[in-house]
Amino acid sequence: MRERTAHGGEERSDACLGAMNFAQSWDEWRDSLGEIVRAARDIDPSEAHTIEVVEDMMDFMSERVCSGSPEERIVRALWDHAEENERRVLARMLLRLLD
Repeated sequence: MRERTAHGGEERSDACLGAMNFAQSWDEWRDSLGEIVRAARDIDPSEAHTIEVVEDMMDFMSERVCSGSPEERIVRALWDHAEENERRVLARMLLRLLD
């Protein structure tokens, strides 16, 4: 699924290569994530469900969405290098940021 680009051997997913940036700014990115979290809470307001949705969303974005802003690239790098328990902590931190 991952493919090396011609520039410097950097790895990117196939979908990211042809996709436009998810958001043009950190504020747009954060607002979009906030909308997803609000929708998840409408379905099931439990913290466990909301964290699971954030983890799924971050997995998807890490694999499929081109990072547009420097902040998005930092969050993606943290997510990509985190172990499972660290990802859960990062998901909780993102929830706090979105609230």
